[in-house]
Amino acid sequence: MASEFSPTSRPVRRWDRAAAFAVIAALPPIAMLALEAGTVARVRAIILGTKVAPPPPLLLIPGADNIALAWAIFFVALAFVYLTDTVPERSERAEPEAGGDDFEPETETEARAAEPRGAVPSEPTYEGGDALPAVPNVPEAQAWLEKGSELYASGHYEEAIAHFDKALNLHPRLAGAWASKGLASNALGQYQEAIRCYDEALRLDPRDSAVWHDKGNTLCAAGRLEGALNCFNEVLIIDPRDERAWYNKGICLANLGRSEEALPCCNRAIELAPSFAVAWQAKAMIEERLGRIPDAVAAYKQFIALASASDATAAEEVKRHVIALEAAAPGPGPAA
Repeated sequence: MASEFSPTSRPVRRWDRAAAFAVIAALPPIAMLALEAGTVARVRAIILGTKVAPPPPLLLIPGADNIALAWAIFFVALAFVYLTDTVPERSERAEPEAGGDDFEPETETEARAAEPRGAVPSEPTYEGGDALPAVPNVPEAQAWLEKGSELYASGHYEEAIAHFDKALNLHPRLAGAWASKGLASNALGQYQEAIRCYDEALRLDPRDSAVWHDKGNTLCAAGRLEGALNCFNEVLIIDPRDERAWYNKGICLANLGRSEEALPCCNRAIELAPSFAVAWQAKAMIEERLGRIPDAVAAYKQFIALASASDATAAEEVKRHVIALEAAAPGPGPAA
């Protein structure tokens, strides 16, 4: 928090103190000159009307001239220090406190449906607790966002984007509208625009793990695997037990040719969610790529057992692939 007075960049010299020390430095030499020249005696003679006495040849204090010289040098030095020293000018303009947002992450335990989120987040606040200026059109913005979400769910992506834009015109800090626009842009194949929208959402709510997931998926679709990997790592910083992030990280690493690093990620996803069917499939494919056919077959069979109705076609293909792998596997050697 800024103090009541904040320094600016214009320096101010300490002329008053420099002048004071210069006067102090000059006093002993002036006094000595006056005494040596008999000035005091002459002034006294003028006042009293008497004859001027001759000036005393010496001062009564031995070495007084050296003392006066040292005195003068010391205070002249002080005057010089204050003359060259500067201090920042003080202004009564208070600096604002730095602001920041701090939201709780959303933990996903199932496959995330590609639906925009219609909830309006709470207003961001400064670290000191002071809220940003209130947005008067929040209910109207929320209505546009909810209608856009309905259009998105029905596959009308361009109309949905138009509604999200209207929500953002009313409430530019509506992180959910930015994230939803990103999803709709991604559905249209407008990957660069989708990433821009995700970045705006994350600027407002940097701990929204769902948006990090969405950005990572879009980057994967755009072929930017290193960027996607960074997104899934961000999710794992927020929630180290997010099995979907571990699975997605493993997929990115595998596609980058880093199978040895990818396998532990898939294993971790399975450890967190043993019924996570696609993680078993990813593990099987990586094991097969590494030449570990028995482990690959075992993982494929786990995928077949756990596959849902929506994965029935993939499960049938995997069954045929498993049969081929087992047929190609060398049989046991001849009995002794």
